[in-house]
Amino acid sequence: MNKLPAQQKGASAIVTIIILAAFAYAVYVGIQYVPQAIESRSVDSVLESVETDQKTNPATTEYDARAKVIRYLQINEMNDMVKNVSVNEFGGKTTIKIAYDRELNLMFKTHQMHHEKTLVLK
Repeated sequence: MNKLPAQQKGASAIVTIIILAAFAYAVYVGIQYVPQAIESRSVDSVLESVETDQKTNPATTEYDARAKVIRYLQINEMNDMVKNVSVNEFGGKTTIKIAYDRELNLMFKTHQMHHEKTLVLK
């Protein structure tokens, strides 16, 4: 009895190229997204620090609250975020808002990502 040639073992070159292209695209998007996620977590950390500091050493004015936020941003080396901070005082409550936009390039389109974090101090 004659033996038939064995079935192909392993992936073909085209499948390997497709898998590598998908992996490269994931890395490309990840290289852009991960720093944005870290930046967002850092902003959360700044606001949590301000809130914790407010419990022990309350800010008495809008100016004091703004100074706290700017100080924590500078500690985290996020000086470019200072221009995105707005602090408003109304009805005995101080509202701190950090809003900024970032772009995520997906090759086929650019996705605008809006980040907005708000903290209300009593």
